[in-house]
Order: sequence, then structure tokens, then C-alpha cells
Amino acid sequence: MKNRVITTGVLAVLGGILATLGLVLATSGAALALPTTSVQAPLPKPTADYDVLTAREWALIAKNPDAHIGERYVVYGVVTQSDTATGTEMLRASVDGVRHTYAYEYPTNTVLTGEASAFAEIVADDTFTAKVEVSGTITYENTIGGETTAPELQVDSITVLVPA
Repeated sequence: MKNRVITTGVLAVLGGILATLGLVLATSGAALALPTTSVQAPLPKPTADYDVLTAREWALIAKNPDAHIGERYVVYGVVTQSDTATGTEMLRASVDGVRHTYAYEYPTNTVLTGEASAFAEIVADDTFTAKVEVSGTITYENTIGGETTAPELQVDSITVLVPA
């Protein structure tokens, strides 16, 4: 929207300059034909749509994330791990398709990946809403030496929520 407003303002100024130029030429006796069509500002690029989920819809996605690769959703969760082990571009969270009052109500261990800048102010126990794209599943080594497989979500934006 900002680009559209700025462009419109530039066009208005340009139109004012052309009108002034037309007035100057008209008073000097020169003929001036102003264009009859108006120039429209280019529309901003459309943003991705993110579907809102129910808890059941999220459960189906979490059950088989590979079947939903590339789909975009709004999810809610609580951060369970965001430290040197996960790094700056990844964190673990318990996630659902709906917002809950208590952290223990989020059912799905999930790995979220994204830009380090998006996660810079995120710490363990933060509740959040995020716009994400499903990446599939990820398998990682857990702290007791085994492996855990979880849904992986690419974060496009994330917002820390105040307690419910």
C-alpha cells in the first residue's frame, strides 16, 4: 500500500506540473493537447494467502506433513526450545491450528525454520502466532540419543502474543 500511495502522490505532482506547463503554454498562445487517458499506479504484488485452521485440520496436517508441502497456514504455539542447540534460524515449538489458553494444550512438537531476524527476539515459553508454509517432515537427534520426526514449517512471519 505504501508504494501505491507514494506513486499516486508522484502522479499528482506530475499532473500539477503538466497543468502548470499547459497554463504557461496556453497564455503564451501555443496550443497544447493534454492526454485524455489517466495513468494508474501499479498495484502492489499480491501477498500469499494463509488459511485459518481448526484443531482437527491441523491434526490432519501434522499427521502427514509431506502431503501438505507448500500449503500456507496461520498457526499458534508455544516455543519449547530456542537456544544454541537449535541455532538462530530454527526453533522447536508445540503448535496447533487454534490459540489455547495454556501452553500444555498445544499438541504437536514442530520444528519452525526461518530468517534469523524473525527469531531474534523469540525465547523459550513465548506464545506466538505465525504465518507458515509446510515444508514436510524433519528428523533430528534428540537429547537422549534417539531420533524424533516432526512437522517442519517455514516461517514467513511470527508475532509473540501476550498471555491469553
